[in-house]
Amino acid sequence: MTNTTYQSGTDNHASADALHAVAEFPVAWFEATPAYLVLRPLGAFLSEWAAATPAGIVLTLLKR
Repeated sequence: MTNTTYQSGTDNHASADALHAVAEFPVAWFEATPAYLVLRPLGAFLSEWAAATPAGIVLTLLKR
């Protein structure tokens, strides 16, 4: 059973659960693709590599 509440004075009658499901669908779809399996480790490698460069080290020191 789903309970939907509406705020008075608004034209938006979509339930929060439905909007949450719509927002999660593209993420779940992308995580199920082979591209995600390749891009996730590649992104981790590139972020660690960038942090190890002199500019990355300086930026890390400036953030502290």
